[in-house]
Amino acid sequence: MTACTFNILIIFTIYLCFVLFLSHGFEVIQPQNRTINPDKSAMISCEHTAEVSSVEDVRLNSISRTGRSMLCQKGMKECKNIVMYPVNASKYLFIILNVEEEAMNMLYECEFTLKKDDLDYTKKGNLTKLLSGQTESKEVNMYDPHPAPPAQPHLFSWIMTALLALMFTYSCVITLFYTRLMNRSRDPENSLYVVMRNGPLPRNPDHGLKYVV
Repeated sequence: MTACTFNILIIFTIYLCFVLFLSHGFEVIQPQNRTINPDKSAMISCEHTAEVSSVEDVRLNSISRTGRSMLCQKGMKECKNIVMYPVNASKYLFIILNVEEEAMNMLYECEFTLKKDDLDYTKKGNLTKLLSGQTESKEVNMYDPHPAPPAQPHLFSWIMTALLALMFTYSCVITLFYTRLMNRSRDPENSLYVVMRNGPLPRNPDHGLKYVV
């Protein structure tokens, strides 16, 4: 395998990984903590970063010492003490009502299932903890006619793009150096020619010569 073929193989591998990541990789964003309102309600936002409009499923799970339980799911007619509101194609709000001390001891998890190319991709977000007290909520108003736009792709895609460009430049430099080296090795001026005789040299160089006085 030549150096040129090896560099092309490296570029193709990195490009394939980059395309697969952009096609199927996404994140689920949810707040680290939420403050309980005076009316014993709390809002948890769940949002995904994928560039797809088909959301097969979205869930809010609770995690306790006994395990994970599903509290509310897309298409569920009745969720106990929970109201789900779709903000846009990539963001949902879960409003938890009648929050008691038991609910404050749990952690809450967002879960999205997205469909692309007839395949389902499921991913969960980081956990959210409910805090007592009242602070100014930074959540978008559920009745806001102009919801916030979906989150931009994370920084990893830009890092992969820069890495791909760097590897492409490196490959071009190595290929150019290798090509010049091969051309120099084939240069006639640097070649050594050996003249081959058809027969052996005579033993006596003066044999057969006549001198005239």
